[in-house]
Amino acid sequence: MKVVTCEIAWHNREPVYSLDFQHNPDGRVHRLATAGVDNTVGLWRVEMGPDGKAVVEFLSNLARHTKAVNVVRFCPTGELLASGGDDAVILLWKLNDSKEPEQAPAFQEGEDAQLNKESWSVVKTLRGHIEDVYDISWTRNGNFMVSGSVDNTAIMWDVTKGQKLCIFNEHKSYVQGVTWDPLGQYIATLSCDRVMRVYSTHTRKKAFCVSKMSSGSPGEGEVKHYRMFHDDSMRSFFRRLTFTPDGSFLLAPAGCVEAGENITNTTYIFSRKSLKRPIAHLPCPGKATLAVRCCPVYFELKTKKGEEDGSTQPLPNVFQLPYRMVFAVASEDSIFLYDTQQTLPFGLVSNIHYHTLSDLTWSRDGSFLAVSSTDGYCSFLSFSPGELGTPLKEPPTLEDITPTPGPEKRGKKSSATARTSSPLPQTPTSALTPTSKTSLGKDAPSCPLSSFTSPGDKKNTPSAKTKPQARRITLNTLEGWGKPSTPKATASAPQTPTSGSTSTPSTPQPHIAPLTPTSSSKTQPCIALFTPSTPKVHNSNNTLGPSTPKATPPKGPTPRRVSLTPVVSRSPAASPLFTPSSTDKAKHERPSPPSDPVCQPPESKRPKTSDPPAKTNDATQP
Repeated sequence: MKVVTCEIAWHNREPVYSLDFQHNPDGRVHRLATAGVDNTVGLWRVEMGPDGKAVVEFLSNLARHTKAVNVVRFCPTGELLASGGDDAVILLWKLNDSKEPEQAPAFQEGEDAQLNKESWSVVKTLRGHIEDVYDISWTRNGNFMVSGSVDNTAIMWDVTKGQKLCIFNEHKSYVQGVTWDPLGQYIATLSCDRVMRVYSTHTRKKAFCVSKMSSGSPGEGEVKHYRMFHDDSMRSFFRRLTFTPDGSFLLAPAGCVEAGENITNTTYIFSRKSLKRPIAHLPCPGKATLAVRCCPVYFELKTKKGEEDGSTQPLPNVFQLPYRMVFAVASEDSIFLYDTQQTLPFGLVSNIHYHTLSDLTWSRDGSFLAVSSTDGYCSFLSFSPGELGTPLKEPPTLEDITPTPGPEKRGKKSSATARTSSPLPQTPTSALTPTSKTSLGKDAPSCPLSSFTSPGDKKNTPSAKTKPQARRITLNTLEGWGKPSTPKATASAPQTPTSGSTSTPSTPQPHIAPLTPTSSSKTQPCIALFTPSTPKVHNSNNTLGPSTPKATPPKGPTPRRVSLTPVVSRSPAASPLFTPSSTDKAKHERPSPPSDPVCQPPESKRPKTSDPPAKTNDATQP
C-alpha cells in the first residue's frame, strides 16, 4: 500500500466535499469525479504510476451548479453522474458521444474551456429538495436513487422518469447520509438528530428506527439507555453510511458508545437479519467517523499454512461468510481498513490532511482508494495486485428488486390480483416462517420477497369488506320527505361528497401513519409490520356507531325520509363512515336545481314530473 497526496488545485484550493470512481463495465479507465465549494464538478483520470503511486490527469470541468457541490455519485452502470449541492438540485450528467468538448459558458475562463478533454452535458435535473443536498445513493441497476438534504427529508427518485417516488420526512434534523440496499429492499438514512431510520422500498414506510441502546441487563439492576449516534456538535457535515456489496450488513458511522463518563467513537455493524440492533461495532480511538465505503471486489477467505504438515488451514471467520469483503472507514483525520473476516483493522492511515476528511471511494478493481478533504486536496491509497487478497473467481449473484412505481389509487375496482402484481419474483408462502431466513448473501431476500406480497393481500381485506356502498338517495327522495326526522348518521351519505371531507375514495388507514416494529418482530420484522389498522371500518355498513341504533335497516321498498337541515351540521363527523365509489360520488356531486327550496319543505310530496321515474327505483334499492 502506497499513499500519495497529489499537489493539485482540485477546486481552486477550495474544500473538496465528495469524490467517486466510475465503475464502468470495461474498467480500462479509472475516471474520478470530485465535488467542490467552487460550484463545479471535476473529472479526472487516475492511473498507476511506475512507482506504484497514483498519477492524476485532468479531464473536464462541469459548471452548472450555482452553489457549492456536496456530493457526486456515478451510476453503477457507469453511464450517468449525479451531483447534488447547496442549490438544492440534483444534476444528472452524461458523456457526449462526440469527442469535441462542450462549449464553455460565457462566465467561464477561456483557459478552462481549452483544458476540457471531455464533453459532459446535463440530461436531467431533479428538483424536489428545498435545501442543500448532502448525499446520494443509486440502485444497482441505475434506475432509481435516494437523496438526503438539509431540509430534513430524503427523497426516492425514479431516474428514468425524473420524478419523485416518495418523500421521507420523519427526521427532525439534517439528513447527512443515505444508502440503498443492493438487494433493493431497504433504504437507510442517518441524520444529525441522532437517529438512523430504515425504510421499506416496497411499502414506503419506516421499518426500523435506531437511536438508543440499553446498557446492562435487567437482572443486574438499573438499566440505562444512551444515545448511539453523535449530535449536531460533530464537526463533519456528512454521515455517509453504506450497505456491503452483497447486502449482508449495514455499516453506520458517527456512532458513540458511552461507558460511564467516557465516550468512544465507533462505527456500527447491523446484520440484515436484524437491523434493529447492531451486532458489532468498530471503535475508533480518535475522532468521530463520518464515512464508510466498501470495495466492490469480493475476495477469497484468508488461510494459513500449518506448522507441521504445511497444509492450508482456514483462519477464524467472524461473520461466517464464504468470502471476504474489504471496507474503509474514514474518521475526521484517519482511514481504517477492515475486512469481514476479522474484527481488528488491517490498515491505518492518518495525518495526511490538515483538515477534516469528507468522503471515500474505491476504484472498480480495488487498486485505488481515494480520500477527499476540506483542506482542498485529495489523497490516494494504491494497492498492488493481490495485496488486499485473492479476488473471488465467481462473485455472488444478487437478485434485483425494483421498487413499485408508486402507491396505487384505491378506486372502485381494486382486486387482489392487481394488488399483488409487482415486478418482484414470487416465493412460496412457506418462506414466511422465521426459519426460512437463515443465510445471508443471495438467499437473504427470501423473506423480504415473500413479505412483499403479504401487505397487498392484507390491504385488500378492508376494501373487499367495505365494497357495499352507501344507499343511493337522489333528489326525488329528498323532495319526498315530510316532517323533519331525528338526525341520523345515515343521512350523511348523500352529503359526504359535498362537504369536501373525503377527497380520495376508499383510502386504507395503513397509509396514514408510519408503522413501527414491535417487540415480536425481532426474527421476522418485515412480517409484523403489515398489520392493517382498519378492522373497525369493516362493519360500517351494518352498525354505524352509537348514534345509529334507531336507524332502520335497508329492507323494504319504502324510501328513507331525510332531513336537510340537521344533515349539514353532522356530516363532517359521520362522513368518514361512508366512502362512496367514484360513480356514486359523481351522481351526488351534481348541484341541486335552482327551483328547489333551500331549507323549506316542498308544498307537495309528489315528485316532479320532469324527473325520470327510474331514479326513484334507484333510491329504494339497498
